[in-house]
Amino acid sequence: MSILARGIVKFVGSALLALYPAVAVEAGSIGVEPLFLEVRPGQSAAIRARNSSDQVSTVELIVNERMVDENGVQTRVEADNDFILFPPQAALEPSSVQVFRLQSIIPNLTESKSYFVTVKQVPVQLEPTEGGGARLQVVFAFDSAVHVVPNGAKADPQILSVAMDTTIVEVETGEFTTIEDGGQRPVIKQEEVPAVAITLRNDGNKYFYLQNQDFEVTGSTADGSKVDFPSWTTQEVLNAVGVVLVKPGDTRNIKLPLPRGTTAQNLTASVKERQGL
Repeated sequence: MSILARGIVKFVGSALLALYPAVAVEAGSIGVEPLFLEVRPGQSAAIRARNSSDQVSTVELIVNERMVDENGVQTRVEADNDFILFPPQAALEPSSVQVFRLQSIIPNLTESKSYFVTVKQVPVQLEPTEGGGARLQVVFAFDSAVHVVPNGAKADPQILSVAMDTTIVEVETGEFTTIEDGGQRPVIKQEEVPAVAITLRNDGNKYFYLQNQDFEVTGSTADGSKVDFPSWTTQEVLNAVGVVLVKPGDTRNIKLPLPRGTTAQNLTASVKERQGL
């Protein structure tokens, strides 16, 4: 009997979209670009899918609105009716590029809306192997973040509260383990460290990404001396918060880690967009 299992393996090509808006992503023989689009209501845009293999591959477009709760848990809500897609499905010939056009058709939009437009490979019917074994099919899906933004819309992050807390981070132990190909990788452990717990809200009518914000926090020691907290880099914010999207009207609770042994009270915090974006 074949040792291969019957089924479909799905790889989703999401990206840190605000950081690398021009990047393309590939898996196997399929590539998709761009992974980030910002369009005005009614504006047309394009997503390109490239098939670099010698086999025909059929792909389809799926639209989901992105919902993020106050703790950063993201869900998807089907939203195909918010866009015109052309074509909604296509067979990619070998060594070819297919351009998909999309246009938002949301009436009277007053604040930005955020979506994933997913380019998904359509699975094909597999023939059984000799001897009754099964085959494994790999299906690729790539998420392109699409934001529909009205003219003049702006984000307005506001700090609601700030306090000392703790969080769990992953740290390298200094030890290494051997992996299958003979190489080595560092051993990672989880560790509890002090953190600043911040609750903020987007009072504007445009989305923002948390890693594009510069958080400044100050406090004092028990004897009243001022404590200035270190600034968090883009990557440190990304590592700490996971899902970075904050839509208009949304509230988020985040924890930003601090060096071991940090203590403070009477915290104040401010937030502003990072320079140079």
